Amino acid sequence: MSARPCSPKGRASPPTGARPANNSAGARGKRASASASASASSASTGLGFVGVHHVGLICENLEKSMEFYQDVLGLPINPERPDDRLPYRGAWLWIGPEMIHLMELPNPDPTDLSDRPDHGGRDRHFCMGVEDVPALEEALNKNGIPYTKSKSGRAAIFFRDPDANTLECVETEPWR
Repeated sequence: MSARPCSPKGRASPPTGARPANNSAGARGKRASASASASASSASTGLGFVGVHHVGLICENLEKSMEFYQDVLGLPINPERPDDRLPYRGAWLWIGPEMIHLMELPNPDPTDLSDRPDHGGRDRHFCMGVEDVPALEEALNKNGIPYTKSKSGRAAIFFRDPDANTLECVETEPWR
């Protein structure tokens, strides 16, 4: 795999085409509004928050998790992140310009799904934006991965990875 250039602060650049531009006037207006809201939020705290860099997820078997995240969800690995500097095995995967950090560590959470809510929206989760929820549903169905649809009526679904981490995917236009 070829290395991608790093951004000015040493952060590896996401894969080309990770978030395609949408040049419609409506999309520009939504992005401008969201950007203004984010700037106002950051300014009000005075701490300069600018976004989510990565989400860390515990996994029991790194290879099994990599199969899920790469083969089922199609997330590319970030080859520039070190995998030998920490006292546990792990991997970094791109979600647009952000990342998931898979960490092979003992899981402190119950993995028996009978001890977890049936609907992922009632469990600890994080949400990823996707361009096409029906295409994701097709990929999950093809791989026998159960999911539930959002109870709010949004184009969103909830499902679990091999370690019972809950993922939400909502259909949205690219925002960066």
